[in-house]
Amino acid sequence: MSALLRAAALLAVLVAAPAALAQDGAQANPESNVIVTGERDREQAVRDFVGALTAGPMNGQLSRFEEAICPAAFGLSAPMRAAVEARMRVVATAAGLEVGGARCTPNVLLMVTRDKQALIRAIARRSPQYFGEERENRAARIAAQPGAASAWHAEERRNADGRALPMQGGFAVNQTSGSASRLAASGRRAFIAAAVVVESEALVGLSPTQLADYALMRALARTDPGRLDAAGPPTILTALDAPPGSEVPLSMTRWDLGFLRGLYAAQDNLYATAHRGQIARSLETELQQPDETGD
Repeated sequence: MSALLRAAALLAVLVAAPAALAQDGAQANPESNVIVTGERDREQAVRDFVGALTAGPMNGQLSRFEEAICPAAFGLSAPMRAAVEARMRVVATAAGLEVGGARCTPNVLLMVTRDKQALIRAIARRSPQYFGEERENRAARIAAQPGAASAWHAEERRNADGRALPMQGGFAVNQTSGSASRLAASGRRAFIAAAVVVESEALVGLSPTQLADYALMRALARTDPGRLDAAGPPTILTALDAPPGSEVPLSMTRWDLGFLRGLYAAQDNLYATAHRGQIARSLETELQQPDETGD
């Protein structure tokens, strides 16, 4: 992770000029922008929204951070960087995550650049270990992700008790007091770092709040904005690739925050299907609460 941080800091300077962001508007509450609709329609919308943001096989699992996160931004002016990092900390806390102190080692990296493919290729050359197995192929796939941003995660295998699995002879050895069941596995994979690369041209007119919230939605879960229904619930994930002149949320929406809260509050070791069910129930509960913004 430290190798990636050093490479990112250097490459962000070489490849990216500091991006100019708009000042924050009046709306900056992560619990705003809830759709009012019929109960049955909303239940289906919740299932569709959660399904779109949690791609993967039914017998797989949904990874998440299990240690404190520490956000860091590169390629922004000093004031914007401070605003973005502060916002990421506030929203992560609201979503139920632990956030590291002022001198923590960054493990959630946001990098703004003129050319995301060039930056990702440069990181792959300097710190190939960050891309794990099949490094060259994985880096190429990440660089080719459609849209103005790419995101990826580093993971480690853990047992049911949450401890990293020791390696013996090139294989992970699962030593745990827990056992598998129909709903939960005997181990899991956990995020240990996340990186989000955003092209600076896509940030024209966006605020630090919008950029920070978008980056968190890409970093705290393995989300893909391309899977979302254009007519679906409001989400900050539309902020970067929305057609010119279209309206986008001014901050993380209640749907977004409710999704993250459900993802991180769910029981450990769940298989993906059961995890999605818990996220959906949590999001339903969030949407039934009064809007604290008064909107």
